Amino acid sequence: MNGINTLKNHYESLTLINRKTGKVSSTHHWFLALGTYSYLLNDCKGIASLLPLAKAQKTIKYNFLTIKKKRPGKNVTSRDLARHEAEQILPQLEMVYRSRLKYYQKFLKQKFCLWINTESNTPSLHVHQLAKNNNMYSIVEGYHGVRWWMDQFKKLQS
Repeated sequence: MNGINTLKNHYESLTLINRKTGKVSSTHHWFLALGTYSYLLNDCKGIASLLPLAKAQKTIKYNFLTIKKKRPGKNVTSRDLARHEAEQILPQLEMVYRSRLKYYQKFLKQKFCLWINTESNTPSLHVHQLAKNNNMYSIVEGYHGVRWWMDQFKKLQS
């Protein structure tokens, strides 16, 4: 497993490439790629014996292993920006939603997130306008499902 140390500063990764198409294999997973690398080095003792060597032997028939350089990204990705914007706007949206509830209705996180999802994806509605007015375009332009909003709300609470 000495060769793994050649992967420099997390900017390179082992990747399984389909021989026929030349694209990343549909069975590609970092654990399987590591097992394939170990199999090719004939390293089957110790910790390497825990890797999926039998599956790697089958996989190498249709794929080859290469080291791919990861694309250098910006410091802040669009996902990070969307999470940050959601963190900023969620307290305002919660206040708006709670004010619209009738006195006998209970605040439910799932219904709240469903409301945000429908409101943010419809240009004429309040949440969409609020996000646009606050220059939160990654919330408006990117489609985020109810589950994503629920995750953001949960992170905000903790």
